[in-house]
Amino acid sequence: MKTILVSTLLFASSTFVNAQSGAWGQCGGTGWSGATTCISGYTCTVVNQWYHQCLPGSNPPTTPTSNPTTPYVYHLFPTNHPYPKSHAARVPNTIAITFDDGPYTWTSQLIDSLNSANVTATFFVVGQMYGCIYDYADVLKKAYNSGHQIASHTWSHKDLTGQSASGLQTEISRLEEALKKILGIRPKWLRPPYGGQNSNVVNTLGGLKYKVVTWNFDTEDWNGFSVSASQSKFNSLGSDPKIIPLSHDALQSTATQLGPWIAQWAKQKGLRAVTLSECLGESIPGGQYDLVGGAGPRDSTWRC
Repeated sequence: MKTILVSTLLFASSTFVNAQSGAWGQCGGTGWSGATTCISGYTCTVVNQWYHQCLPGSNPPTTPTSNPTTPYVYHLFPTNHPYPKSHAARVPNTIAITFDDGPYTWTSQLIDSLNSANVTATFFVVGQMYGCIYDYADVLKKAYNSGHQIASHTWSHKDLTGQSASGLQTEISRLEEALKKILGIRPKWLRPPYGGQNSNVVNTLGGLKYKVVTWNFDTEDWNGFSVSASQSKFNSLGSDPKIIPLSHDALQSTATQLGPWIAQWAKQKGLRAVTLSECLGESIPGGQYDLVGGAGPRDSTWRC
């Protein structure tokens, strides 16, 4: 999860006033009415049409290379890839509700709510951030056995663009090892922390045959937004939104309030809340995981 920023928020209008966005904060995008400049040392950079982010450095903002008016934008690696990648819902009338940075204290309650609503979601899990993934093995199994998709968000949520080749490999392989021990799977999908990508990240993940996905709608729960402020962003969307929303089950308010609300909002919009792979037309057998085996009871190797 991105660093929570201490900012003056006017939630009545959901805007920032006379302020600069902080490190990793949003600074632009379709529908954005807040600050469009960043604090010193950070540059407002286009991540996708809907989301511009304050990233380290002073390089001029980039622009998306894919046509933002294309109804369904989706890329697989390896490809001839400009980056960053933005992904919009590909299968009509579906939404892929995604949660990052768990499993954590409130994830089990969120799973119960999603199951009760008869919807599926995608969890981009980390190995060690707020807690150790091995300590939440039962929660992870609960999500997996309930039909939710488990995908990679790396081992410890480091910005991959700042990692050496060996550091990047460690971030990927340590989480793979944990998921093999707990579930017997290797995920095929990955979301880079902060959406961060550069040529090294793109080429490495491509070589590992990962399908890399970001988001095209940000709830801004990580940015200090209240549940009602995030809900207002959803309610401002049109009748046929094609979105993959970013949210974080490591946040109590998201896991217990916003996540269940999104599931009901989707139903009211006539959308089917499905796994990411299904939303993007990849629901064929084996589309989510490699079944590698090796799952078993906890032993002395289950440690962070």
